[in-house]
Amino acid sequence: MDVSPLALTALSAAVAVETAVAARYLARVRMPRPPVGVYTGGDIAVLCVGVVAAPLLYTALPGAAVSAVFGLVLCLAVQFTLAPLLAATGPRAARWSWAAALAGTAATALAALTGHPGGARAGSDLLIAVAVVGVANLWTQSGLRAAHAAALAGVLTGYDLVASTLTDTTTRFFEQVHDRPFAPMLALTGGPHPVAVGLGDLLLLVLFPLVAAKAYGRTAAWCAALTGLLVTSAVSACFALGLLSTGFPLLTALGPLIVVQHLHWRRRSGGERSTAQWREGLPLPLPAPSGAGLDAALAAPAPEGTPTGSWLALGADGRVLGTGPTPGRARRDARLRGADTPTTARSA
Repeated sequence: MDVSPLALTALSAAVAVETAVAARYLARVRMPRPPVGVYTGGDIAVLCVGVVAAPLLYTALPGAAVSAVFGLVLCLAVQFTLAPLLAATGPRAARWSWAAALAGTAATALAALTGHPGGARAGSDLLIAVAVVGVANLWTQSGLRAAHAAALAGVLTGYDLVASTLTDTTTRFFEQVHDRPFAPMLALTGGPHPVAVGLGDLLLLVLFPLVAAKAYGRTAAWCAALTGLLVTSAVSACFALGLLSTGFPLLTALGPLIVVQHLHWRRRSGGERSTAQWREGLPLPLPAPSGAGLDAALAAPAPEGTPTGSWLALGADGRVLGTGPTPGRARRDARLRGADTPTTARSA
């Protein structure tokens, strides 16, 4: 397979730019929080099931229907990504974000229908790039923890191995969508062997540096971003040197490295920051209380209206983070409110 080294280099550069734009968005834009609480392990399990089941469903649908579904999903993702950016323009921000999303989707579809594959590919790439920035930021700002991202990466690594090497699921799905608009990949070239990165791979490449920044700080974020870039560049180099000639499941290399990074930073810091702690600018997770700090936590007053006999989940600074009829339920309530695992629980 003849692959352009220039296109492979450009793909690595595109991943780097996408990660940088997402990080800038995280630093500058506060997205509205969905009214569904914070992420839990059950949410991640449901997400994993959906990711695994989706290709099986799509391969049973006509190609045009798959394009329509992905086009709708990308349009919605682009709209909620642009809306916070345009919020400063006034109350009509939602209208402008919808106009931009619909215009981009329509232009891409029109290019495909009129026989301009290059234009359709460019439009799809732009929509995917914007959508990935928005989805990664929405998940990060809505409370997705580094542990959740690592668990997702671990599950998808196993799925990628099965779908790409033990079965033909990935091959059949690729053959169905690769030459259609809104295909779930960032593709720099066309044809049966495009230089591209899959949507799921790109999302995790961008997502983990963001959750690492929130959970463990700037150093962890830089390590995550550079690791993703090195993996992408290494795979590209293997294609350029002829060591690889068919599609390579990127997550089989990236996924274990995400898990290892999470375990390293978790052990080094003793925990990860919650979304609330990150927004407050706390540099590190709060340490477990001891001595005077423990006395202060144990003396924290119960919130007004707390039923007698309830348990309080307390942070290291003595704040009440959650309540419940048992210590475990109090800690769970604190996590659902966006706090990291509380350090102390006591009866009210």
